[in-house]
Amino acid sequence: MLIIRKSQMAAFEKIAVRRFEDGLLDHLRTFFPEHAATLGEKQLGRVMRYGLQRAESRNLQTERGVYLYLALMFMLGSLFDEDPQLPWAAAPEPVTPPAATAGETAEPTLAPEDGAEPPPTEPPESPDAHIERIYGEAMVFLDQTAGPDNGYLLQTLNLLRQPQVFDGLPTAPSFGHRLLLLLQMLAPAKYQALGDEPLRALVRTGYEAAKRHGFTTEPGMMNYITLAYVLGIGFDRDPVYPWAAATLSDPALANPAQRSAALRETALAHLAKCPPGCSRRAEQSAAALEKAAKSWRQVIED
Repeated sequence: MLIIRKSQMAAFEKIAVRRFEDGLLDHLRTFFPEHAATLGEKQLGRVMRYGLQRAESRNLQTERGVYLYLALMFMLGSLFDEDPQLPWAAAPEPVTPPAATAGETAEPTLAPEDGAEPPPTEPPESPDAHIERIYGEAMVFLDQTAGPDNGYLLQTLNLLRQPQVFDGLPTAPSFGHRLLLLLQMLAPAKYQALGDEPLRALVRTGYEAAKRHGFTTEPGMMNYITLAYVLGIGFDRDPVYPWAAATLSDPALANPAQRSAALRETALAHLAKCPPGCSRRAEQSAAALEKAAKSWRQVIED
C-alpha cells in the first residue's frame, strides 16, 4: 500500500501552487509585456502574489475569477475596486441579516395572505459572478475611454508631457473647478464617461491624499490628482507602479516642490515605456474567460 505522509502532501501542494502561479505569470507576461519588462521578474511576482491576496480577500473562488481580477489590476490600477472614479467596480458588501438586540427576538416572517406564494427572491450575486460582470463593464469603459488602439489614451499622455500643461487654464471660480477643466482637457472621453459625481469624488479623495504627501500648492495638487486620474487613485501604493511609493518616500526629496517635480518626471519616464491598460484587450479577455469556472484550488489539486 502506498502511504503518503503529511510532509509529502505539503510538498505536492507547494509544487501545485507554484504551477498555478507560474501560469498566472505567463499570462501577465504574454498580455502585459510592457508592464512585465518594466517591473522585472521579482516585482512582477510580488504584484501577482498581491493580486492573489486581494482576490482571496474578495472571496473569489474560480480560476477564471482570479485571472480576471489580476487583469483588471493591470488595466485600471491594483485598487480599482476602491477607486471613487469607478463606483461600478466597487467590491460588494457582504450581506448579513440584522441581529436582534439583547432582550429582543428577530421579527418573524409574515406568511403570505390567502395562501398566495411569496414573491421569488433573487439569490445574491456570487463574488465570481460579480467580477465577471464588472470585467464586462470595464471592457466597455476602456473601449470608450482608451479608444481604438488606445488612441485616446496616447493623446492624454502626449498632453501630460507638455511642460506647461498646468498653465493657461480658463478662468474658474475655484481650484476644484480649474482641476475639473484640466481633467476634461487631458481626457475628454474619460471625463464624459465618468460623470459628475465620480469626478468630484476623485478630486476630493485625491485632494486629501495629496495633502498627506505634503502637496499643498496648486501645481503640486494638480500633478498628483492628474496621475490618480490616469493611473488610479491608489497609484501611490500600487505595486504595479513601485516608482511612485519610492519617490514619495525618498528622504532626499524632503522639499514638497522637489518631490512633486520628481514624481512627475518619474511618472512621465515610466509612461513613455509602459502606458497603463492593455493593448491586447480582446485577446487577453478571450484567454482569461477560457479559464475554468471551478475553484482555483481544485485546479491546483487536479
